[in-house]
Amino acid sequence: MTDKLIIKKEGPIGYMIFNNPEKLNAISLDMWEGMSTGMKQLEADDEVKVIVIKGSGEKAFIAGADVSKYEEERMGDNAQEHYAQTGWEGMMAVYNSSKTTIAAINGYCYGGGISVAVCCDIRYGSSTTQVAQPALRYGIGYRYKSLRLVVDVVGAAPTKELLLGGAVWNADECYDRGFVSKVVPAGEEFDSFIKKTAERIAIGAPLTAKQVKFAINQIVLDPDKRDLDTAEKMFLDCYASDDYKEGVRAFAEKRKPVFKGR
Repeated sequence: MTDKLIIKKEGPIGYMIFNNPEKLNAISLDMWEGMSTGMKQLEADDEVKVIVIKGSGEKAFIAGADVSKYEEERMGDNAQEHYAQTGWEGMMAVYNSSKTTIAAINGYCYGGGISVAVCCDIRYGSSTTQVAQPALRYGIGYRYKSLRLVVDVVGAAPTKELLLGGAVWNADECYDRGFVSKVVPAGEEFDSFIKKTAERIAIGAPLTAKQVKFAINQIVLDPDKRDLDTAEKMFLDCYASDDYKEGVRAFAEKRKPVFKGR
């Protein structure tokens, strides 16, 4: 896998780090490919309960696609289709992960950075967060399924503001439009907040986290695409689990629960 995408873990927290700081973590084809591989690795690790997705350095989360590689990677017979499909597979590896995903958005979040961020369950911004999608500048197109992910998060009007109006949102504007759930001062305070939030999620009941995520993801699908039988089974499994019994006992005994994921 490319060295421009770092996969690591610290206890129950997995990390996917876009590591192309010289180009503000702009994404290339090999990085999209690495997303699928990296997410499979983290998904298969039972110790990992939550996944943080972030950019390397202090300047950018992901500053869009690597434009210097457009001609190499996105032009020619079927090149653009291969690029688009590879990118979509990477995005869906994040979106469909059974584990809670957090986008730690520090600095620039442009173009493909937006696509990655909206696939995460929760997005937090730092005071330096800046979001834009300079679509009209390059003459590129956007598929329905990709645009829908953005619209599901911020709505149709703000999406048009980004793509047609050329808006550049600062951190507060990202919060106002629902793109991020919270804005935290950049630097150590932001890093600490992300880590503490991930740790809090990681000690929670994993079956509940998976069930809630799956059910919410069904809500935003077209009705004929929803898997309500699985959603119901996951709901019932929570109440039949040892973790449910542990949670009730721990509350009665005034202690912290120790969940096993079963």
